[in-house]
Amino acid sequence: MAPGSIHNLIFRFILNKTINKNQEVCKRLKEIKGKAFLLEADDIKRSYCFYVDDGSVKVDFDRKRRPDVIMQGDFDTFLRLFLHKEDADSLFFSRRLIIKGDIKTSVFFKNLLEHL
Repeated sequence: MAPGSIHNLIFRFILNKTINKNQEVCKRLKEIKGKAFLLEADDIKRSYCFYVDDGSVKVDFDRKRRPDVIMQGDFDTFLRLFLHKEDADSLFFSRRLIIKGDIKTSVFFKNLLEHL
């Protein structure tokens, strides 16, 4: 397995190619400025932290922020979600994606992902 720093760089690349490239989504991200998220990829025993700031999503390399939303699943589930291969509702109701924390923020973010 690759070290955590490599995983975070790849994660940042995925976020930039999926979320941060979409100007309409970035405009709406301002509504959840400061919110932090934690993705826990159980199958590879890695977690990824990110937060919303200035209309974009940024990786929290140092994990200084307390997550408002925690999402758990396997790596493929997150990849399929961010690449828009499957929607969050299907993943959630099939129990492949577990969401904890601030429900309002998680629903807002889910809706944004669906419009990528």
